[in-house]
Amino acid sequence: MEPTQPVVRRGRISGGFTAAGLVAAAALLVYLGQADTRHALSYAGRLAGGILVVAGLAAFAGAICAVVDRFAGRGTKYTTAITLFGVLAVLGAGLMLLAIQIEEYTRWLWAWLGLIAWSAWALWDLLHRRRAWREITFRRNFAAIASFTALITVANFVYTQIYTPYASPMTVVISAKIGNIRKDKETTYVPLTFQMENTGKVAAYVVGASYSLTGVNWKSTYQPFRSVKEWEKEIDSDGLTDLNAFADKPEAFTVSLGLLLAPFDYKLDPGEKYVQEKTIELPTQAYRAVQVESDAYLLRKDRMLQQAPVGEYHSWVEKGEKAPEWVTRWLGIPADSAYVKYSVPVSYSNQILNFTRKRRHITLWWMLGTENTNPLNPMAASLVSDEEEKEPSYSESQQELERYGFSYLSTGSATAVL
Repeated sequence: MEPTQPVVRRGRISGGFTAAGLVAAAALLVYLGQADTRHALSYAGRLAGGILVVAGLAAFAGAICAVVDRFAGRGTKYTTAITLFGVLAVLGAGLMLLAIQIEEYTRWLWAWLGLIAWSAWALWDLLHRRRAWREITFRRNFAAIASFTALITVANFVYTQIYTPYASPMTVVISAKIGNIRKDKETTYVPLTFQMENTGKVAAYVVGASYSLTGVNWKSTYQPFRSVKEWEKEIDSDGLTDLNAFADKPEAFTVSLGLLLAPFDYKLDPGEKYVQEKTIELPTQAYRAVQVESDAYLLRKDRMLQQAPVGEYHSWVEKGEKAPEWVTRWLGIPADSAYVKYSVPVSYSNQILNFTRKRRHITLWWMLGTENTNPLNPMAASLVSDEEEKEPSYSESQQELERYGFSYLSTGSATAVL
């Protein structure tokens, strides 16, 4: 019995909608996937891109078969199966992208929801209205192929989004040492050695590395010795844990500080060691001891990529904006401290994350202090998606470490008596 004209018309309308949706989904998936197959920073990212390309090609093949079925009238069990497989590929890709997107909101959320909603309608149209499943005589083989493809997709998703972040931790060790100090009548020479070594299997970008050398004096009174009452005051007021009977608490003054590397300008490969030596001159008899510290901010090379030239701002130029309150509070320096700010936008390790994560940038503050106050630790940095004045919470810092390998390392202090 020949189908009536309204039925044919409805079939062509739904077929046109199916074909158009498959073509649109194919274009989006191939666009996302081909970028990752060429430019993703990790093998897992390239594999995910390849899966999206395959899903896009399956959707495009399904669109051609839908046109053959509904408009040319030459459909077979194979064209029906290819159309159904294309719709299932779009549904699987949409669900995978939605699962990645769910941690953060971007406008592309609506695109993934659109893919899922459209593919759900297309499945209903194919399986309920057209009874396409009955036309496929090799249903077991079709189900096996679809299940195998879904298994590969889920395994890749688990590997790239869950296993990989923890399988290869970034391991960098930093140290700061004071060498053999030399003196003459007027000058004391303090040799310093700074070292960073990548002992892991993942390359690291050095966002910034700094050092500070502090001269230390004690107000020694010797008589009378300090009493327990005075110790109690020092604990209450200064939180001291080293209490001395014959000397006041140490007075520290930063006599040298600097950046060991230009910000965002050095990559530390696995097994590589970076060493820098300095000699700092001090007036003889000016201090009784010196302390040196070094710290660094690092970023996993396989998680993010610098996107543009580094922006640099000097606080003493133009309006002289103050550093964010959390920076000066964290470093323990006055709010009006001078500083140099470096900032750079970064992109993610693959195009999928660029679509499903908010844009971020890294800002590094090199704090110089004021005329009467110098920072003991001169550097702070943040990886943020909105206003940089916001202090990263502990949970945000942990997320940054786990997702992007953005981490802070410090040597602690090494002391030498002069």
